[in-house]
Amino acid sequence: MIQQLLATFAPMLLGAQLILTMVLVKGEICPGQRGRVHKMLTPLVVLWLAVASLKIEAFMIAAAIGYFYSQVQTGKTREKGPLWLLYLANGLALAYVGIMMGEQDSVASAANILVQVLLLGGCFGQLLLVVARSRLQAFQRILPVVGVLAAMLTAMTLVFQAFSLSEEALLAISLPTILGMILLISAVVVWCFHLFTTKAVSKGQLGFALVILVVVTVVNQPLFQQVFSQQIVS
Repeated sequence: MIQQLLATFAPMLLGAQLILTMVLVKGEICPGQRGRVHKMLTPLVVLWLAVASLKIEAFMIAAAIGYFYSQVQTGKTREKGPLWLLYLANGLALAYVGIMMGEQDSVASAANILVQVLLLGGCFGQLLLVVARSRLQAFQRILPVVGVLAAMLTAMTLVFQAFSLSEEALLAISLPTILGMILLISAVVVWCFHLFTTKAVSKGQLGFALVILVVVTVVNQPLFQQVFSQQIVS
């Protein structure tokens, strides 16, 4: 179970990294916001180190982000720091996720990992921005919409994967798959809830949605492992 959980972290961290990089490079943020966003790099380092327990290559990503973090200020600052380190970390993370996709046994399974970059990464990235008290309201509107589209793409990968399964295998995983779809819809509703109200998005709202999305991803993993199991049996 721990390995399945850690396997979901890589695409999630890649998506969050790309969002934070965009904010730091292109976002019109004040010195205080920049320093707070720099602080949000710490969770990325910690989680990449956790992923390194599965594959040591993830340590290089953690090291690149950690070194960039050591070169910037976490207080008020206008200095962008050595952005090449952040670009290097993003490139390494892209390569890591790309290798993960190449190791999959079906196109649907590889596509599901790519969609996780948008789904999990978008939610985690927005959570980090909220914790950093970012005033970039465009992200608060765009990222939930991206989440809705990613949820639809996730459902499509599940359907395509289901077509490749035998009737017996499909029956065996039908209940957790249906449960996963219900949780997926619930998580997206929670994520987008602030769009239908006048209230600002909260950390609790995004944290709850992220936990559900991670659970959904773990619950759906057996569906994508069934093809490999069937190949071994045959």
